[in-house]
This record gives sequence, C-alpha cells and structure tokens, in this order.
Amino acid sequence: MHLKPLTSLRFLFALMVFVSHLDFLRRSNYEWLRTVYQDILVHGYIGVSFFFILSGFILTHVYHSQIDASKKERKKFFIARLARIYPLHFVTFLIAIPLMFWGQEINAKGWLLGLSNATLTQSYLPFKELYFSFNGPSWSVSCEVFFYLCFPFLLRFFVKIGQLKYYLTAALALTILLLPHFIDSQWHHGLFYINPLFRIVDFILGIVLYDLYVHLKSKKPLIHFTRLELLSIGVFMLFFSLRNKVSETALYSVFYWIPMMGMILVFAFQKGKISEILSHKYALWLGEISFGFYMIHHLVLRYFTLGNGKLEWVTNDYIIISILLSISIIGAGISHRFFEVPLNRMIRHKCK
Repeated sequence: MHLKPLTSLRFLFALMVFVSHLDFLRRSNYEWLRTVYQDILVHGYIGVSFFFILSGFILTHVYHSQIDASKKERKKFFIARLARIYPLHFVTFLIAIPLMFWGQEINAKGWLLGLSNATLTQSYLPFKELYFSFNGPSWSVSCEVFFYLCFPFLLRFFVKIGQLKYYLTAALALTILLLPHFIDSQWHHGLFYINPLFRIVDFILGIVLYDLYVHLKSKKPLIHFTRLELLSIGVFMLFFSLRNKVSETALYSVFYWIPMMGMILVFAFQKGKISEILSHKYALWLGEISFGFYMIHHLVLRYFTLGNGKLEWVTNDYIIISILLSISIIGAGISHRFFEVPLNRMIRHKCK
C-alpha cells in the first residue's frame, strides 16, 4: 500500500534542506530575512534525519514479506535501489565538476575526490573537503547506498533475534547519545551527521518503528487522527523551538528522533485531514520529485550565484529565492519524468 502522506512529507523536508542552503541571506539587505535565516532556516539540515528514518520505515513496509529472499532477490533489490538514485547522482556529479575545478587544474587530490564521489564513498571519512565535494548533498546518497547494502541482512537478523532487536536498537541509540563525550568535537560533524556507520542508527529506528505501526494498525485504535496529526506537528515544533537548549551535535540526529518518528508513525495511517491534504495529487507530485529537487537545488544555487554575482541580474533577495525555488522544482519535474523514471525502468528491465 502506498503511504501517500509520507511521500508528500519528503518534499517538505527537502524544502527545509533547500532553505538551509540559502547562505547568501546572511548578508541580505533585509534585516527580517537575515534574522529568519540565522535563527530558523539555517537549521533546515535536520530534514536529512527525516529521510534516513523514513527510508528504513518505507523499505521495511515494501520488503518485509521478502525477509527470506534468495541471494538473487537481494541482488535485484540492490539494483532496483541503485537504479533509483545513482543515475541522477552521477549526472549531478558531472554537472558539479566545473564548479569544483573552476580556474584550476585537476591534480591527484582532485581525481581522488572525484573517484570517491563517483563510487559514493565520500561520506566514510570525516573530512569536509571530501564529503561536501562536487554536489554537496550527495553525501546523504552515499549513506543511503550503505543502508541498502545492509538492509536485507538487518531485516533477517532482526527476525532471528526477535524481541532482542528493541534492546539492541536502544543500546545503539544510547551509544550515539554518549559517544560525543569521548570524541573530540572537531570530528563530530563528520561522524555524527555524515558518517553512515553512525547514521545507520536513524535507518534502524525506521525499521523498528514499522513494527510499532503494524502492531497499532492491527489494534484498530479509536483515535481522532486529525488531532493526532496536529499533535505530532506540534511536538516537532516544540522540539524545534528548544533547539538552542541542546548541543549542536545532538541536533545532528538524536534530538529530533522522537518528533520525526512520531510524525512518520502518525501520518502512515493516512486517516486525518492533514493526510488528506498531503494525499492530493499535486502534493504527491512534489513528493515524487523530491529526490530530484534535493539533488539539483544546490547546483542551481551555486550556478545562479556565480552568474548573478558577475552580471547582477537580480538584487532583490525575495525574487532570488523565488527564482531558485522555481528552477529547482521545474528542473526536478523534468528530471523525474524524462530521465529518472525512464532510466529506472530500463535498468530494472535489463536486470530481470
């Protein structure tokens, strides 16, 4: 069953990532925009945490009946997932090359950076020059590929250990909570926000959350879901309002686990009025193009900033934001219809 509201929510959290990258607003002539960006929008990076938890939840929803899949089926699963994300990643990687080496020669370090991006291994080492190279947002795709490789084995392992998986997940979460106290803060961003070995806990939380969803769904709870949806949004906003009370490292993932899991769980039932709005065809379309939007928005921003900085086409920041958002959405829509979907089908067909 297609969980429509969760598809639409993907775009909203991708939009959060988009606004977090509007760094030029720090120097805006409009005091209100400067303040809003520095106090609120800059924190939009937390949308990636939502993607990781949702990924574990959705993959379990789709593939939970294939726990005992053969090696051949596991291969088909991985090819299907790679066909979904790699073609666009590779194209955006190529588009980012001129930005990466503008006015300089490609040396040995450049080739190594390029190889790590092409193979989606750039998130494994905690060096910003590496994981944010070329098309910066693709570091999270590097994490996703790692999750995909682990997923079939995690699913089978969790079935074998039964109830112990909840204690194991709790232990992993506690480890991520405590580890920052034993690691120098200069490595926190590269490890606790970027590294897939650490971020897989978010993914596992999504897998375990699906068990709770199945359990509650079988009980058919008599709950007013619109109120529950509003409550889940309210809890998320409450946590967001308390962001200055916790460490920056906690904000990378841990602090938002509860509100994000709550939103995913509640909206998975698709029974409230907000779910009804999120299930509208236009909201769904935005959700379906959200991966393309996420992958191209930063390139749009960088190329536009480069051109506009030289030619000064537009100086009004509100207009600039509108242009960047429009180009990113239109570009993502074109990419989804004429590139991502057709190529995905072709790859999957050939690998049957």
